[in-house]
Amino acid sequence: MHTVTPGRLALILGTLVAIGPLAIDTYLPALPAMAQSLGTTVERVETSVALYLIGAAFGQLFGGQLSDRYGRHPVAYAGLALFAAASIAICFITNLQQLLLLRILQALGGGATVVIAAASVRDFYAGREAARVLTTIGLVMLVAPLLAPAIGAVILHSVHWQGIFVMLAAYAVLLVVLLWRALPPRPPRPAAGRGGMIAAYGRVLSHRVALGYILANAFAFSAMFVFITDSAFLYMEHFQISSRLFPVLFGANVVVMLGLNRLNILLLRHFESPRMLQAGLLLQGLGTSLLLILVLLDALTLVLTVPLVMISCGAVSLVIPNAMASFLSFFEQDAGAATGLSGALQFLLAGTIGAMVTILHTGSVLPMALVMAGCSAVAILAFTLLTRQRVAV
Repeated sequence: MHTVTPGRLALILGTLVAIGPLAIDTYLPALPAMAQSLGTTVERVETSVALYLIGAAFGQLFGGQLSDRYGRHPVAYAGLALFAAASIAICFITNLQQLLLLRILQALGGGATVVIAAASVRDFYAGREAARVLTTIGLVMLVAPLLAPAIGAVILHSVHWQGIFVMLAAYAVLLVVLLWRALPPRPPRPAAGRGGMIAAYGRVLSHRVALGYILANAFAFSAMFVFITDSAFLYMEHFQISSRLFPVLFGANVVVMLGLNRLNILLLRHFESPRMLQAGLLLQGLGTSLLLILVLLDALTLVLTVPLVMISCGAVSLVIPNAMASFLSFFEQDAGAATGLSGALQFLLAGTIGAMVTILHTGSVLPMALVMAGCSAVAILAFTLLTRQRVAV
């Protein structure tokens, strides 16, 4: 018998997962102010966005398997404590190097926290039911990227950019209380300790079909994250919009995300998760391809950029929950390890690719558009080749 309803579980875990988008998106409007305060450029401060994902990747890699062995709650509490401490420390930095180091530490804690969400869903539900819960989690956490830049802009103009990180620390403390009070411990099940961490990850990596879902998810997410990493340059420098308007354009992506999120729940009544994942990958491929073509033709305008980015980023509302539900269906006892490995690969790829875009920045939109289209194409290729004959209506 389930000890928590799907709606309650989705609300709790969605609030938990939201710590990632909050840590990334809230301080985007403050990047120019931070660059000025630290005596560097916006492009260099943008590196801290990508580094967060790299740090979160390692946090998930270890946090997932540890949560299988020691429980979801202890891992989450340790991760949130590290996240809060690093957030406070960022308020006292004086140079870019300190920011980058502390963002990695903050991300290690955030990653170890986030990874227990999908694993916790697998503790209670499987199949289409798990996909619906994961989609609802996505709906809850979509509020974070919608509100985060606006919250960051308000704090930036009311106090200073340091106030954003104080808010993040306070959010982590609130999550500790929420998990302690509202999330039940996972149901008892047979021990899965067959060979430890390396063996668990080996079982996940050796499953060809599951690996196809994991890679498709990782590269589709990377396509979206390339935009997130370069969004401050794209909108505030390339198109010269203000930091007050930036949250509006950035939050426009969530309109499509919300719509596809709701549509996904409805269509899951008739289609299996792999088919919905396929639709999301093709939609993202269309959006990123058109964006690249317009850049190559030197015909990209703000009016065209916003809807194409909305499509490219919004498609992940179909990709992520269905990819996770698809590969988790193969791993009942190794749910934490599977989730941790998937999240680590997803964040490591996205963070590395995002960092490369900032380092190799040419001062134009071309690198962003080219890498977004490339990531989307690889996601479609991985899905097509590795999950062949497993996609069913």
